[in-house]
Formats: sequence, structure tokens, C-alpha cells
Amino acid sequence: MNARRGFALAAVLASLVIMAMVVAVGAQRALVMARQAGLDVARAELAAAALSAQAVALAEPVDSAQCAGILPGAPIAAGVTGAGRASARWWLVGAAAPYVTIEVEAETPVFGGTARTRHRVLATPVADTAGSLRWAPVAGQGWVRVPSR
Repeated sequence: MNARRGFALAAVLASLVIMAMVVAVGAQRALVMARQAGLDVARAELAAAALSAQAVALAEPVDSAQCAGILPGAPIAAGVTGAGRASARWWLVGAAAPYVTIEVEAETPVFGGTARTRHRVLATPVADTAGSLRWAPVAGQGWVRVPSR
């Protein structure tokens, strides 16, 4: 009788260990999925904030008198936009008349840290159908992602 009781005790302990491992693996998978969902949301918010800042910067009014005398490195305009927990700052900086550089830096908090992205484009004033000026990326050029600080 003692042999069977010892076997039963070992079988019960083994089944408890296996059940605990199944629960631990399930909890680990749930944690990984929750972190991945948080990263996906942060990535979407970061992209939305950057796109919003790019649109606002390109919509900034063009002062035709100022375009003729743009000094390299001179700040022209700046602003801040946001999406969710992400925020984006943008700057129009003079490059060489009549060109400007539009810089966008977006950041969002992620799990005790911060995710950042930076974009830059060279723009020039172009006339629209109504004859007023607007900023547009230089032909053939698009937004370039640059390393974050």
C-alpha cells in the first residue's frame, strides 16, 4: 500500500507542475500580446502626429516678400501638433532663397521610454490655381527620415 500512495503523490505533484506551467505560458503569451498591442498603438500615434505636423507645416502661409531674402538657417515658422499621446514639433528653416527646410520631430512615451522619429524635406513656394503661394516639396524629393537625437 505504501508504494501506491507514493506513486499517487508523485502523479499529483507532476500534474500540478504541468498545470502551473500551462498557466505560466498562457500568462507570458498574454503579456507579450499586450506589449505588442501597446507598441502598435504607439507606432500609429507617432505616424499620425508626424503626418499631422507635415500637413500643418506645408499649409503654413508663404510670405512672398520674405521668400526673396531667405537667409540660410533663419527660422521662419514653428508649431506643435499631436495625436493621442504622441506630439510632433515642426520648423520651417531657411535653406537658400527661395528654398526652406521643413523639419518634423515626433515623440511618444512607450513603456518607460520614448519613441522618436524625425523627418525632413526641402520645400519651395509654388503658385496654386488661385495665384497664391503655398509650400511644396521640391520636385522629385519627398520626406526623408533622419536619425533621431
